[in-house]
Amino acid sequence: MSVKERLLLLYKLNKVDKELNELYSLRGDIPKKIEELNEKKGELEERINDIQTGLDQIEGVEKEIQNDNDALLERIEKNDELLRSGSVKTNKEYDALAKEIEDAKTKISYNEKMLKEEYLGKKEQLTAEMESLNKELADILSELELNQKELVELSKQTEEEEKELKNQREEIISKIEPEDIEHYERKNKVFYGEAVAVVRKGSCLGCYSSIPPQKSIEIRMAERVFTCESCGRILIAEELITA
Repeated sequence: MSVKERLLLLYKLNKVDKELNELYSLRGDIPKKIEELNEKKGELEERINDIQTGLDQIEGVEKEIQNDNDALLERIEKNDELLRSGSVKTNKEYDALAKEIEDAKTKISYNEKMLKEEYLGKKEQLTAEMESLNKELADILSELELNQKELVELSKQTEEEEKELKNQREEIISKIEPEDIEHYERKNKVFYGEAVAVVRKGSCLGCYSSIPPQKSIEIRMAERVFTCESCGRILIAEELITA
């Protein structure tokens, strides 16, 4: 395939991409807004998951302490019952049971103080933040749904035309050499629908920079692919597309 044929295929592809871009522009900033909302949604969900992990850890500690306190209370009741039953025969046994009761009460007080000072405030803080984030997430989900519905409606209006253009695009791409399409797609990521620029009267119509006369002649000869030194677009002489 000659360089001229390769350039003309890229030019045709560029025309299709330009038309597709014009269709997409009818959707305004909705796609960008959906992208931003999804990004915010992801950030909120990640933070909510982190908070839930923190709350689960606190609840785990609370459960352990509660189980410990229950066991201590059971020991207190058991020892108290022994003391009141009169079955304790010696002062040593009595003092030992009384000390166990006192130690258990001290441990329960310590556990309750630790829960209050180290975990209760943090739990309340995380719970309040969770409620606030869930409300914010609900608002974002509602806004996201509205934007997605609007995008679907707008897309329906151009669905057939977009489908036809995409079919044309695939057909053209099937004829383009792999290295050319790779080169084109790199440019197209920067200049969507404007990756190829026509050279008219010694100027690149992509950025309107002047092109030296000798280079303009070489571009018209189409013996190799040139790109604009100013904007980087792939160049094609106007004479080639009007011939």
